[in-house]
Amino acid sequence: MPVARRIDSTTYVKRTKTLGILLYLFLIPPLISVVLALFSLQIGAFFLNLIAFLLFLAALYFSKKGFAAQWEYESVHFAKAPKPYKLTGAIFLSLATFYSAFVLSRMGLFQSLFLALIAFVGYYLWYGFDPMKDKIPDTGDMGSEVAYKTLQEAREKLKKSQELVKDIRNYDLRKRVERTLKKAEEILQELDKKPAYVRRLRKFLVVFVDSVYDVTQSYVKTQEEISEEMKSSLFHLMDEVERRFDRELEKVRSQGANELDTKMRTLDKQIKEE
Repeated sequence: MPVARRIDSTTYVKRTKTLGILLYLFLIPPLISVVLALFSLQIGAFFLNLIAFLLFLAALYFSKKGFAAQWEYESVHFAKAPKPYKLTGAIFLSLATFYSAFVLSRMGLFQSLFLALIAFVGYYLWYGFDPMKDKIPDTGDMGSEVAYKTLQEAREKLKKSQELVKDIRNYDLRKRVERTLKKAEEILQELDKKPAYVRRLRKFLVVFVDSVYDVTQSYVKTQEEISEEMKSSLFHLMDEVERRFDRELEKVRSQGANELDTKMRTLDKQIKEE
């Protein structure tokens, strides 16, 4: 007889991070009961079924947050373990199952507890629980907390900039900004793999990304009032920023090779001195 095993969360979460289709199905019976009780003016039944619906809805809400948090956790190399959203979703699913069985269906206490346990175990086998370990690679001489905070702030600022780009009406400028932000995203991806180099690119993370966001935000607010001369200057600025980001990207990509070359030269020098 095959042994039950939990589905690999790394691949499964990618398909369910914003879905949780099975959990949506649990909402249907209590929702129907709430609607029927409302139309038949059964006030007591309405509130009893509403509680069940809200419990299942809470299970779905926390589960979706857990799917999204795990998706983000799995997609990067440097991350802290997410909050236990999926565990909270499993607990609410168990509570909803117990309540539905014991209060609404008037089953026995032990039967209701057994069904709640089945719901909890089934959730774990299908969705798994939240990752519990922080993913902290080598951060060199920079503290892991500082490196993580610096990267997170840059990611959040970059995400805000990407959202602002959608409001830029000028097609040429929008494409220029999109290319620039794409370069910035590639740099962050490289630094995620090599957080030991965060200190060396701190100016890019703290100053450049923040400045691009500020310029983009200011343009979006006043784009109808900007002169053609100002637009031309802005185009030139974005081209310059893109070239600078290219240099920063090349810098972080070449760090490993440069360090290897330095260590090889050091070793060669030591050998010759012997």
